[in-house]
Amino acid sequence: MSKLRQMFLLTVVIGGAAFFTGPKIWPMGPDIPAPPASLLPAYIALAAIEALAFGFAVAFAVFGWPAVRDLRLGPRWLNKMLFVTLTWFLGNWWFHDNLHMHVGLDMHRLVYIEYGFHVSMLACALILVFSLTRLASHAEVRRDRPERLPQPFSERDIDATETVDYGQ
Repeated sequence: MSKLRQMFLLTVVIGGAAFFTGPKIWPMGPDIPAPPASLLPAYIALAAIEALAFGFAVAFAVFGWPAVRDLRLGPRWLNKMLFVTLTWFLGNWWFHDNLHMHVGLDMHRLVYIEYGFHVSMLACALILVFSLTRLASHAEVRRDRPERLPQPFSERDIDATETVDYGQ
């Protein structure tokens, strides 16, 4: 089975399990009102998307390291941090929303959730920006160094006997 199919299968299996077990792990808080019937499909769809994103985060954690490991970011710790960042960006939403529904309007516990998830996402954004900046600085082609730009044609690519009419 190809790695892509394995990732897809793992995403669906873990995502499906997350979708059905989320409310069991984190039951709805007592002060959370039930959504109107007209909005319930939207909430269910969002829960399914977040569960699948969590499933994909697990699949990425299992299969994605070689791709991130081989990036030329400089220090090895940056590759590891980028891997954790990408996994967290994909997978945290399932935890985040389920915890929101579980703690409800308990402001003491809610502030911990907000700080834990939002501050970690800001830190991940910094790591992502730093990683992409490092990756861009190691790129083969740089705009500020025209001497490194690839030449579109070499002399052997041009047949001197061939004529081209450019409509002149």
